[in-house]
Amino acid sequence: MKINNRISYIRKFIYIINVVIIIFFSNIISSTTLKICDSFQARAFIERAQYLPLIPRAIPIFALTSILALGVSNIVKSYLQKHNQYGVSLLLFADFIFCSLIVYYLNFSYRGIFLLLIMNIIFYVKDNKTRIWILLIAQVFYILSDYDILSSRLVMLSLSEYIDYYSTDTKFIILATKNILISINNIGFVVFLYFLLQNKINENRAIRKLNQELQIIASELEVANDQLKDLAKTSEENVKMKERNRLAREIHDIVGHSLTSITTGIEACVELINIDTDLTKTQLNKILDLSRKGLVDIRRSVRELKIDSIAKTELLPAIENLVKDINECTPVKVSLEISGQVTKLKDDENQIVYRIIQESITNSIRHGKATKIQVVILFFEQVLKITVRDNGAGTDEVLEGFGLTHIRERLDMLNGVIYYDSSEHSGFTLNVEIPIRWRNGND
Repeated sequence: MKINNRISYIRKFIYIINVVIIIFFSNIISSTTLKICDSFQARAFIERAQYLPLIPRAIPIFALTSILALGVSNIVKSYLQKHNQYGVSLLLFADFIFCSLIVYYLNFSYRGIFLLLIMNIIFYVKDNKTRIWILLIAQVFYILSDYDILSSRLVMLSLSEYIDYYSTDTKFIILATKNILISINNIGFVVFLYFLLQNKINENRAIRKLNQELQIIASELEVANDQLKDLAKTSEENVKMKERNRLAREIHDIVGHSLTSITTGIEACVELINIDTDLTKTQLNKILDLSRKGLVDIRRSVRELKIDSIAKTELLPAIENLVKDINECTPVKVSLEISGQVTKLKDDENQIVYRIIQESITNSIRHGKATKIQVVILFFEQVLKITVRDNGAGTDEVLEGFGLTHIRERLDMLNGVIYYDSSEHSGFTLNVEIPIRWRNGND
């Protein structure tokens, strides 16, 4: 953040320096021309120059108007930068015109204004390919706007010839001031490039650090998973079989869901990193939070042999948090619709309903490669209906794997039923109906 502030201050400083340079140069041309006229040397001056100069008093006005227009353009670009790159491109085209006018009004004796233009291109254009092309054009303008090149084709006087009009002492002061101002502008441009490069290095270092933390957490998840497997093996035979199945279901749901979301989110970050590094860091932090939640659940399961993601909250808020995590950490968009008279379920019903929805979303992302998922929960009389619909690859033949088998096993505990509807390239729809157990008014 400090480097970003420094870059912003340098850009503003360079703009102010260019305003001073333009005022200084334009006043030299204007005031010298007026002095020549006042001393009745205008005819000799025009014969020597072989061209009719602009109206002397108009030169500072035109040049200053152009540099002020460039400043207004910078302010507008700052507002449009995140929302309208097309508008930024149009304003950069206008900047080319403003800079060219400034160079023209100063008789091509100063081209450092194009360094400010190059800074704007680097700062405002985010697409690398577009940035390279615009920078190449700016460099061509910078090279061709040199007085020594253009004076062979165009008839004009350089700033040095205006300065030669003055006495030796005055000439020394003007030349010294000119060289100091131009040197400050050039040094400022170099400092801008240095801090810009340092900022990119820091961003890459931060992203690498986040990736390392994610890898460490993923390793801890694997270790915790191994600990759970070892714990299941040490149980007595009858308890071991029951506990193994239960733990396998829960681990499949939590670890599978967490790792699927993390993998999908990181894949999106890989595509995004060259486009918007700030947004990439934000997404990586969200993914890091999600992986930490998964690690907490796994550690709790090791301690208590009981995984309960909704132990301290109600069913519907837990599902809403699940949907929120996926939407924030992955490019997949999940919508949630709840209708009917909401009925409070028992703890085992809450747990099973939550796991069914979690596993269905995970399957849609992992196997169906879905980008949009719709979850509908309907409380209808004494039946809870759940529909999970995605736009994934779909299949003509549904084969029940680990996840779907666990969904069916959970439904059997509640006497529920499950239906599939899928065809290739047409997505996958899962329908579940669970009879809500009767309870008295105190439940």
